[in-house]
Amino acid sequence: MTKRIVLKAGLLIDGNGNSSTGKVVLVEGRFIKEIVPEEAYQPRPDDVVIDARDKTVMPGLIDAHVHTRSSGKPADRAFAATTTSIPEFAFRSLLNAQADLEAGFTTIRDMASIGYVDIALRDAIERGDFKGPRMRVVGWGLTMWGGHMHRFMRPGLDMAESRGVVNNPGEAQSAARYNIGRGVDGIKFNSGGGRLDEGKIVFEQEMDYDSMVVAVKEANKVGAWSATHCHGGQGATDAILAGVFTIEHGHWLTDEQFAMMAERGTIFVPTMCPNEKRWELGKEGSGSDDRFWSWLERETYDKIDTLERAMKAGVTIAAGSDAGTNYNYHGENVRELEYLVQRALTPMQAIVAGTKNAAMTAKIERWTGTLEPGKWADVIVVNGNPLADIKVLNKKENIPIIIKDGKIVIER
Repeated sequence: MTKRIVLKAGLLIDGNGNSSTGKVVLVEGRFIKEIVPEEAYQPRPDDVVIDARDKTVMPGLIDAHVHTRSSGKPADRAFAATTTSIPEFAFRSLLNAQADLEAGFTTIRDMASIGYVDIALRDAIERGDFKGPRMRVVGWGLTMWGGHMHRFMRPGLDMAESRGVVNNPGEAQSAARYNIGRGVDGIKFNSGGGRLDEGKIVFEQEMDYDSMVVAVKEANKVGAWSATHCHGGQGATDAILAGVFTIEHGHWLTDEQFAMMAERGTIFVPTMCPNEKRWELGKEGSGSDDRFWSWLERETYDKIDTLERAMKAGVTIAAGSDAGTNYNYHGENVRELEYLVQRALTPMQAIVAGTKNAAMTAKIERWTGTLEPGKWADVIVVNGNPLADIKVLNKKENIPIIIKDGKIVIER
């Protein structure tokens, strides 16, 4: 008979928006077998009992938007392909992913890597070669020549190995098929950026409807998901109409676009951390010049308004920290939940955003994101009550036990 892990919970948060007390979670093998009232629990001699009756038991956290290729240090440039080798990126990625696991993230969605390092790392963790979170990955993001994810070097020294630089629908379809062939879980686009011009937001559309819709079709054929980096404008509208599954960042999404998203089930991943963390550091602390600080101030306040309107429109919100961007460190990405609570969500809504809804972004909600019988046993034990104070999740010392796939992977 399989040895069970038995978690006696003081407070149980299930990820579906519910909480209860006096429950016992029974884990057999990789899966949650049962969740029963404590008085219904019938012990076995070889049960591994975790007494968390003075603690909170909840689903393992899921970060829907990270970049393991970079740590968050400003000097650690994600696309420094001329100064950083692929093997070095691989080792950095492993360390960054492990920092996420230490913080309570049992799953992460890596939203663009270098040289398919993310695929290799995902598979190595799945094989058990290294301890780390479950990963869902996109390989190279798809972008146009000169777009957000395409970095010009000097003539003759461009990133020629990238299979993500596309300029028309035929190239987008081919690149999507190539990346699917390499083993990605999803396809990422770059459909629109933005800039501040004399106090006005100017949207710069990159990939358009015709290019995205053919790539989305290829992703849908194999059950892959799709996502786009987008601030707003026509690039957002085209992405929604093309069937892109998640909109990332979305600083200036409109009420009309939110209505379209709510109707189609498009998920919004607002990535609060990049703005909020630099805002906390201040102009000098974040190394910002006058121009960038004006931009940061505008996008920070506007994103708060955007998040509030998304909630009112009934759009599904998923938590993604964008860890790896400047001053946005792996292992600190749980602060995304804190910022969501500060700006628009209740603690319970933020937890659902960082568990169930984040699982939805990678189309794995059937298996993880909530504590239910038959799902993978991805569970964390928390000192304190995150419904009373979401900040208790910010310190890894407050998460003494992390269970992934039914195994205790962190025990402090």
